[in-house]
Amino acid sequence: MISDEVAKELERGKLDYGLYRALLINHGKRGEKAFFYLKEKRVKKYRDFFVVVGEEEHVVDNSFCDCPDFQINLKAKKACAHILAVYIAKKLKLYDEVDAYYVDFME
Repeated sequence: MISDEVAKELERGKLDYGLYRALLINHGKRGEKAFFYLKEKRVKKYRDFFVVVGEEEHVVDNSFCDCPDFQINLKAKKACAHILAVYIAKKLKLYDEVDAYYVDFME
């Protein structure tokens, strides 16, 4: 899911140019988007799921995302930008915690 170069940058524990570069080189526009979500603090940890807030909110649970890119384009075989963002957010503890269940806010 995460390239070796990104994993190496994560060991440094910083959201900086090195991580951005590794994400861009190894994951292309999805890596760039993931970095943006992290930089803008758009990753939320609810009691039941992680949610990444973009144009829409996307639920991420382990290696699954409800976005069309993950389900249709990537056929659930590679990580989308939301999965990348959550993975990195967990490693660097870069998420806002919400003391509620996300399912309580779903329509």
